Amino acid sequence: MKEQDKNQSGLPVYLTYGQLDDEKLGAPKRYTYKVKGYSDGTYTVIEYVNGRLKTDQKLTFSSGGNSDLSDEEKAVRLKESRLANLYKTKNKLRDYAKNNHFDKFWTLTFDPKICGASDDYRFEEMRKWLRKMRDKYGKFNYLAVPERHKSGQIHWHMMTGYFEPKLIDSGKEYRNIPILNCPEWEFGFTNIQNVRSKKKISNYVSKYITKDLMDSPARRNKKKYWGSSLLELPEVFSISEEVNGLPEAGFESEVCKIYDMEKADFTKYFGERKKPLAD
Repeated sequence: MKEQDKNQSGLPVYLTYGQLDDEKLGAPKRYTYKVKGYSDGTYTVIEYVNGRLKTDQKLTFSSGGNSDLSDEEKAVRLKESRLANLYKTKNKLRDYAKNNHFDKFWTLTFDPKICGASDDYRFEEMRKWLRKMRDKYGKFNYLAVPERHKSGQIHWHMMTGYFEPKLIDSGKEYRNIPILNCPEWEFGFTNIQNVRSKKKISNYVSKYITKDLMDSPARRNKKKYWGSSLLELPEVFSISEEVNGLPEAGFESEVCKIYDMEKADFTKYFGERKKPLAD
């Protein structure tokens, strides 16, 4: 048996016996801050304006079933779901980029005169090439994201770390940074540059994950990007108690505020306390 409640969206929320027991025992029902701790010692703090439900159980959201919705309502719900998936994927890519070592940006293209044009072909050739490089040079960090050209065909953007293949100077520069080429990419052109700024890393690949790519029938239920098994996500934990006097947020909306902090600033406001996030 489950008891029905409602969350802020107005959708019914069904609480399990375990969740009801938590309420009876006075366990914390909500947390105020979600914290991401990165390997470089920095933190991202997300402050939820109205708090967020904390539970060890999965909540089941129900709206009475899609059968009760009109075609227009179903379309709206599908659009919202796809946008949520897009946002989640972008955030994950940013976290990977910020939490791991990367020192080179890559663009890898396919020459249409010698390569197939389908998405599946270009994903498969990229997969095989990455495996070939790993077998030859050993494991390395990589995060590779496809972008669809105006022609509709895929090329790749990638960041790498601990990866030293043979590269040659193209003789060209971009903003005083030499542009390198990789002769081991036999499918088309390459453009490789050393990382200019650590701050730009987290946005480099995530911007190429677009709504068009997420919705592509050819990529439905398939990977939207490639990531090395060496990559690690940041540590995530929650803080329930409210903290006063925080600095100005870098981002603010009606839902949350987001702060990026150095370790010293985080310790100043929050101390060393860490509470596991059950979300």
